[in-house]
Amino acid sequence: MKNIIVVSLLVFFAKNVFAQKDSLSFDEHDKYIYYKLVDQPGANADTLYNRGLYFLTAAYPKKTLGLSKSDKENHSLTGVGNYLISKKALVGNSEGGEMHYTLTIEVKDLKYRYWLTDFVYQPYQRNRYGSSEPVAGGEIPLEKASAKLSKSDFSNYLDQVIANSKQVGDRLKAYMLKASSLVKKQEVKKVNKISTKEW
Repeated sequence: MKNIIVVSLLVFFAKNVFAQKDSLSFDEHDKYIYYKLVDQPGANADTLYNRGLYFLTAAYPKKTLGLSKSDKENHSLTGVGNYLISKKALVGNSEGGEMHYTLTIEVKDLKYRYWLTDFVYQPYQRNRYGSSEPVAGGEIPLEKASAKLSKSDFSNYLDQVIANSKQVGDRLKAYMLKASSLVKKQEVKKVNKISTKEW
C-alpha cells in the first residue's frame, strides 16, 4: 500500500514539474508571454535567419501563421497567427473563439530566441443558422480576460494557449534544425554554340 502511495505521489510530482516547465509569464509591458531561448551549435545567424524565414512562410497556411515583418539587418522576424480555442460544454467541446498572437524570432550566431505574445481572444457566438461566428467588437486581451470570463473558462483558455504555444515552438525548433528550402535563383547554364559553317 505504501508503494502505491509513493508511486502515485511521484507521478503527481513529475506531472507538476513538467507542467511548470512550459508556462506563460508577464513581460515588461505586463502582457502574457511564452518565451524560449534555444542554443543551436554550428549555425550562424544568417543560416538561422533563413530557417526562421522559411518557417514563417512555409510551416503553416498564411491565415494560421504568416510573416508580417522581417528585418535582416537586426536578424529579427515577426509573424502573426491565430488558432481556435475550444470551450468545454456538458456534452463535449465547442468552438469558443480564436486566439490571435504575435510570434517574434531573433537570431544570433549559435542561438536564437522566440516568444509569443499579444494574445487577444476573439469570442464566437452562434448565428441564426447555428454556425459559429466572431462576436463583433468582442476582442479581449488575454490580460483582461480573467475579469470577463468565468474562472474555469479562463483557466481552460490559458492551458490551451500554453499547449498551442508549445506546439508552435516545437515546430519552429524542427525547422531550425533542417536546411531551409527557400527558393534560390538558379543560374542559367550557358550553352556552347556550335557553328556548322566552319570546321
